[in-house]
Amino acid sequence: MSVFLRSPYNYDVDQVSNETGLRCDDHSLTQQQFKEEADINTIVDRFLKSGVLPTAATMPQYVDYEGVFDFQSAMNVVRRADENFMRLDAKVRARFNNSPQAFLEFFANPENADEAIRLGLAIPTSPSTVAQATVEATPSKAE
Repeated sequence: MSVFLRSPYNYDVDQVSNETGLRCDDHSLTQQQFKEEADINTIVDRFLKSGVLPTAATMPQYVDYEGVFDFQSAMNVVRRADENFMRLDAKVRARFNNSPQAFLEFFANPENADEAIRLGLAIPTSPSTVAQATVEATPSKAE
């Protein structure tokens, strides 16, 4: 019985790699059209030029889904609401204990409109509301 000693002259590294390695020939589910915008070098270059970090494409919003009639569309609405809630700033989510349900209950109560404006989650309906929210959000020197 002889012992086989591998050396650069009697051992083909590529052949062994092909025989023993993992080969994934399945169709890839990766969406290649986002390759450039997901590249860290592109993100850093854009930041260095503009000074602005990339933000979410759409702002989270409160929407009435009146036409939801089946289980699949209801689950899609719940998933979309959860995704939109997760796009909010971490401090705002913490205000609602990281619960989309608490967030929706907050907006269901019209008495919370002023606080929603102060948090930047709602658009004021009149200029006087903007001034009032600014005054209330500004800390006084007595505090």
